[in-house]
Amino acid sequence: MSLKDAIKAEADQLGFVLFGVAPAVSPPHFPVYQAWISAGKQAGMEYLARPEALTARSTPEQLLPGCRSILCVGLPYPPPLPPSAAEAEKDYGKIAAYATLPDYHRILGDKLKALATRLPSLAGRVVRWRVCVDTAPILEKDYAFLAGLGWIGRNSLLLTPQFGSYVFLGELLTDLELEPDQPLEGDPCAACYQCVQACPTQALLPERSVDARRCLSYWTIEHRGPIPEELRPLLGKRIFGCDSCQMACPLNAQLKQPGFTYAQNVVIEAYPDLLEAFNLSQEAWEAKYGQTPVTRAKYAGFRRNVAYALGNAHALQAEPLLQQAREQDPDPIVREACTWALKQLKTY
Repeated sequence: MSLKDAIKAEADQLGFVLFGVAPAVSPPHFPVYQAWISAGKQAGMEYLARPEALTARSTPEQLLPGCRSILCVGLPYPPPLPPSAAEAEKDYGKIAAYATLPDYHRILGDKLKALATRLPSLAGRVVRWRVCVDTAPILEKDYAFLAGLGWIGRNSLLLTPQFGSYVFLGELLTDLELEPDQPLEGDPCAACYQCVQACPTQALLPERSVDARRCLSYWTIEHRGPIPEELRPLLGKRIFGCDSCQMACPLNAQLKQPGFTYAQNVVIEAYPDLLEAFNLSQEAWEAKYGQTPVTRAKYAGFRRNVAYALGNAHALQAEPLLQQAREQDPDPIVREACTWALKQLKTY
């Protein structure tokens, strides 16, 4: 068995359904990324525009001196399902499918570290490595493409033949010289624009990137201030993230995995009752969402989002709660969101 095959076998045992090796070259879309930053399309995510962050993304050598190969892995997660009959009867919010699971940063990070600790015995020498899971300054979709895991779709996400875009990605940079895999041929998005048409805010760009200044995922997760008024009606009942472009994708729609068991179980509902969600104390909110990506929005950001959703849902029974929060909530952003929501109730 070759070293690469031995590493793949270890990755399989750890539950990585997708595995490939990419060469340690400059990412193909780095010039596009530079132009994206120069145009300010990262919105308020200024950490992406820091000079050191841009330099780090230019080549794997910046992240791991002596890097020769990048092990790219994928862990699929369950696609979003429609609300149940019971959920549909309530004023429910919408949480992106990936966020209903335990935080993938920790899960993938732990699995990649476990894989990394096996490399020295497999290679017969000391191996230098670095684990990357989303937050590291690396254009991970470029390397997943180079490793043959999938294509970069028109919605900017990696589209895999087996699981579509419902895949968590991770990378293990190493100084091992391994034979790289080959990118997949073709382009499933060539004549398709359904995700572009489905985006509520037209945030998808021709170069297969996303203008964060218009992306509802950015506004409901990363942004800490009030969401622009012109975008609030477009939020609908989304309170964390947005799956619209994924749900519109024909490749995702035709996927069927009979008998496949996902490595992670959903731990929170995708369609929470909005009144119950808005009524959560910070302690109760942390207890419920603490192990999931939802905490990225922070407690105040979550309440801001729920207030907008209550207004968009025209949830008249929420009026007393919204009035109380408008007067008493310690966060001015939440108070302003409640004021906006109450106006929507009065105009309904």
